[in-house]
Amino acid sequence: MAGLHDNYGGGSTKLKDRPIKLRYELNNDEETGECLPSYYDGELISKVKGLWYAGKTIVTRLYQWRKEKA
Repeated sequence: MAGLHDNYGGGSTKLKDRPIKLRYELNNDEETGECLPSYYDGELISKVKGLWYAGKTIVTRLYQWRKEKA
């Protein structure tokens, strides 16, 4: 576990200076391609898609869940 902590830059490294960061993507409708607003306040929703490291995106969320009536 210490290796992961060191790869993130340690405990005293500022968030903006960490080499590994979360990669966010706007939540969009697969059919229309438009960005989906929040149900509550109408703001656009960002979701975690993976990691950002050394200028490359590493996708860790391969599936997108959706609710459907049974």
